[in-house]
Amino acid sequence: MVYKTRPEDTMSPYERLITILDWHKEKIDRLPAYNCITTYTIDGMEIFDAYWPEAHRDPEKMAKLGAALHELCGFECVEVPFELTLEAEALGIKLEFFEGKIKWPSVKEYWVKKVSDLDIPRKVEEMRNRGRVPVVCKAIKMLKERYYGEVPILANIDYPFQAIGGYIVDTSLWYKYMRSNPEEAHRFMETLGPLFDEVACAYLDAGADILAIREEASSLANIHPKTFKEFVMPVLKNSIRTMKTHGRVILHTCGECWSPTVENVSNLVACGADAFTVEEGTPMLELRRIANKIYGPWYPVGGNLSAFKVLHEGPIEKIRDRVKTVIEDGSDMPMMGCDIWLETPTKHVKAFVDAVIEYGTPPPWHKEGVDKWVPAGLREAK
Repeated sequence: MVYKTRPEDTMSPYERLITILDWHKEKIDRLPAYNCITTYTIDGMEIFDAYWPEAHRDPEKMAKLGAALHELCGFECVEVPFELTLEAEALGIKLEFFEGKIKWPSVKEYWVKKVSDLDIPRKVEEMRNRGRVPVVCKAIKMLKERYYGEVPILANIDYPFQAIGGYIVDTSLWYKYMRSNPEEAHRFMETLGPLFDEVACAYLDAGADILAIREEASSLANIHPKTFKEFVMPVLKNSIRTMKTHGRVILHTCGECWSPTVENVSNLVACGADAFTVEEGTPMLELRRIANKIYGPWYPVGGNLSAFKVLHEGPIEKIRDRVKTVIEDGSDMPMMGCDIWLETPTKHVKAFVDAVIEYGTPPPWHKEGVDKWVPAGLREAK
């Protein structure tokens, strides 16, 4: 049931995405139909017998589910793992896996008040053997055996700022720390940053081509840009620098990162990842404009289709229209802004793939060249 590359394609999915991330998008034949946020559906679980929660803990089932949408409808990547609690679990957080049900794992109890409450390894290298990290590494090696050099293998991690406030410390307490206990907030970030880096590097060393960092708490709804620059940006920049010595890195953020009066896009882009992707709350035109100003038009940006309102709900014509729009607005890598909804119909995912191929062939800068092409919305703004 392997989805074959089209005869008219001159590049493999692997070559296409890697070329974009290497800032040579002038060389690609078309835009990639991929997603850097985890890709899974109930259809994939049923067809490949790789259900949750088993696929969170069994490397063979994890690999099958991570490749399911590539096999079923031509998604141009394979990716593991599937949720954001893994790093917290490796530090001693107890999880509920909801045996016999298809639900995201959740934290059983929020009891951590300071970083020393966690089970911190004496050496960062120990993180590679903690919790489910070895399971993910084994799944990546299985994917590498089948797809390496043809389909890009992505691994993703949660990032400490998001993980602390989502799965380690009670959310309200964590955000209070940045005002009432900034020393402890800095300790959390500075202690956990290298530990999460080690997990990321383990995935890249196991054979992942690309590491996607999910820093999903850095939207304007969660943090002011000044606070981001103080508590998150220094650690995140250092993490990206470390990870890039092992492979390519995409940074992703959910939520609204830009408004007419304040924005955090420039800070996130300046953290130095090989590409930056967003969800529908951040206008693609504004992301493209800011990225062009910081790094130039060769810098890859991606997003920003709604995983629920567009891909899950459809209809197919709406999916096609939205793909066309995000490409016209400057997305080099059209993709969903968050996890694909579990119940998303396979035909909707296939429609997304087909639309990216149709509207992304050739790339929109094909005639003018990368350095001269400007999205229509930005031309009008001038």
